[in-house]
Amino acid sequence: MINSEFLALGSSPSVIRELFAYGLAQSEKIGAENVYDYSLGNPSIPSPPKVNDSIRAILSDTDSIRIHGYSMAAGFPETREAIAADLSSRFSLDVRGSEIFVTCGAAPALISAVKALAVRTDSEILIPAPFFPEYIPFISSNGAIPVIIPASEPDFQLDAQAVARAITERTQAILINSPNNPSGVVYSESCLRALADVLKEASGRYGHPIYILADEPYRELVYGSVKVPFIPTIYDNTIVCYSYSKSLSLPGERIGYVYVPSAAEDSSKL
Repeated sequence: MINSEFLALGSSPSVIRELFAYGLAQSEKIGAENVYDYSLGNPSIPSPPKVNDSIRAILSDTDSIRIHGYSMAAGFPETREAIAADLSSRFSLDVRGSEIFVTCGAAPALISAVKALAVRTDSEILIPAPFFPEYIPFISSNGAIPVIIPASEPDFQLDAQAVARAITERTQAILINSPNNPSGVVYSESCLRALADVLKEASGRYGHPIYILADEPYRELVYGSVKVPFIPTIYDNTIVCYSYSKSLSLPGERIGYVYVPSAAEDSSKL
């Protein structure tokens, strides 16, 4: 017997993957230079030279067995400390290596967070629209129910009051993606503070924390003077899921992390 729910999730075609496959097929027919692929988030610029130089140096100068062997479950301590130091310096926080968990990109980070928060069979995760469509299987296949919240129009910012109306006693988190895929919108600090107020009130009313899951692979992809607020500086109960796929043009390497601030409730259990 095969799990019918998982079979349905796995059998549903991903439009993004279909477009990617179509783009590859068209590249073979008319040349890659004539195809503009807006499907997967593959980079259009090469990785920084320092990245490639570092990879070559690691492979040539470091013990091969250690490099290709298993690390501790949460990642090598020096890696976690380096990420913590970077976050601390960039966002004026005291981030510790013990709050960082290295993952195979942002998707496993999100899936792990959803699994940790799906404390009951009807746990709900709110998703502001528009959103990356794979959020649905990420949530549905890991024990929670996705609840879609419309964004405000025409600016596609967060609608805090729409979120407030959607929250129930079953709500465990809201999944935030800023800069947003696919709209490109950066959620403003004022919108995020309004959201934080809504979540604090609802958490107190229902007697359990409601978390923000911050999916942030596009954090550095902004233009001009636009500022991307770092949500843990606004709302304590935030879990950050990050990937270097976009910022360093490394989608195939699958390098990411989860940041669980010690200020978040039940952080030692997450």
